[in-house]
Amino acid sequence: MFVRRSFVAIAVALAFVECRDMAGPVTERVVPGPQFSRMPAAGIRMLQQSPSAPPLEAYRVSFWAFVGKASTIRVRYQAAAGASLGGSFLRFEIPKQGLETDAGGTRLKRGDSVHITLTIDPVSFEVHFKPSGVTFSRTWPAALTIWYGNANPDLDGDGAVDGVDRKLAQQLAVWTQTRKTQPWLKLASRNNTSRSMVAAPLYHFSEYAVCW
Repeated sequence: MFVRRSFVAIAVALAFVECRDMAGPVTERVVPGPQFSRMPAAGIRMLQQSPSAPPLEAYRVSFWAFVGKASTIRVRYQAAAGASLGGSFLRFEIPKQGLETDAGGTRLKRGDSVHITLTIDPVSFEVHFKPSGVTFSRTWPAALTIWYGNANPDLDGDGAVDGVDRKLAQQLAVWTQTRKTQPWLKLASRNNTSRSMVAAPLYHFSEYAVCW
C-alpha cells in the first residue's frame, strides 16, 4: 500500500544523504550490491562512472513524498579526506503540486503520500525509480538533475580524451525506459557542459539514465 492519508511521517536522515522535505523523508543508506547495468539499444551509449570516481554516499534512498509539500533529495559522492562534502551526483525534486496519481492510477489528494525508492547503479549513470505507475503533473513535473563531472571522460573508448569526447559530451541527455521490452527514449534535457550536469523533467517513474 503506497498511499497513506496522514500528515505524520517518521523523520530519519542518515549522515550520507541530503534530504529536504517538510514532511521529513525516510532515507536509507545501502552499499552497492550486484551490478544491474543494462546497455540501451545499439547506437545508444550509457555514461559510465570513471574508474577513479569516489563511491557514492548512498545507492538507495527511500522517502515519503506528500501532496502539498515539496520534496528534494540529494545524493553526493563520498567526501575526500579533509573535505566536509563530496561532489554532487543527483538531485530529485518534486514540487508541492507535483504528485498526481499513485501506482494504481488513483488521483492523489492533499494529505496523501507515496513511498518512493530510487536505486542507483554503482557503475553507470542509471537510476531506477519505484513504484512504477506514479505520475506527476504536466504543469508541475518532478525534476531530475545528474552531475557527470566524475564520469569516464573517454566517451568513445579509444583510450584518449580529446575533442571527439568533448563533442560527444555535448550530446548527453536523460533517456528513459518504461519496461525492459520497450525501447529507450530520449527526453527533452538541459545539458550544461560547463557545470557537467544534465537535467530533465519527469512525468512518471521508470528507469532513467544519462546517454548519448
